[in-house]
Amino acid sequence: MAQKNKITTVLFGLDGVVVDTEHDYDNFWSKIAQDNELKINNFPDIIKGMTLNSIIELYFAISSPEEKQAIRQACYDMEQSIDYRKIVIPGVLDFIRYIKKEGYKVGLVTSSPASKVKVALAQLSLEDAFDTVITSDSIKKGKPDPMGYVLAKNNLGVLSSECAVFEDSFTGIKAATYAFMRVIGISTTLSADYLKDYTYAVVSDFSDTDKLKTLLV
Repeated sequence: MAQKNKITTVLFGLDGVVVDTEHDYDNFWSKIAQDNELKINNFPDIIKGMTLNSIIELYFAISSPEEKQAIRQACYDMEQSIDYRKIVIPGVLDFIRYIKKEGYKVGLVTSSPASKVKVALAQLSLEDAFDTVITSDSIKKGKPDPMGYVLAKNNLGVLSSECAVFEDSFTGIKAATYAFMRVIGISTTLSADYLKDYTYAVVSDFSDTDKLKTLLV
């Protein structure tokens, strides 16, 4: 039997993994859909994990340049206004500190823009926590394309089989799976019962460090 590669690297999504922005984005995209007469059921759920560019290209293709820019500006304003300190996923800050201390390489792979990531990491005092940070500005294709995760592991000089990924959205889980990484689901967005069929394991948050340790073996 082939021996499993040791996990040396832990990669995180941002939304739904480090911070719980679901309520903010659900409200924002519900209003955008209503204002633009976009009649798609559960629109905020469908687009979770996608980059802003991908959302606009796919769902607002016929909008005018001015309308598209208005959506971009509204999204930017909303992201800049969030107090990320109030919506941290339980245990995640301590867990990041723990794996850094244990010598794991640590990365962030998100569909969010660098402008938002900079604000969030500064508020959470995580500016120096990640060995690589991949944002929507870094890649041409967002989740579910694996480009972000492939770029992260290349930046860190590791194999896909050495990487464990914490993700909450279906697009993020698919991206990490397509990158041939071990995917651990966080049941902040989707139910644990749903996630278990698509992931190596499922946790509700990062409070149980002992359990999390076993998932990195």
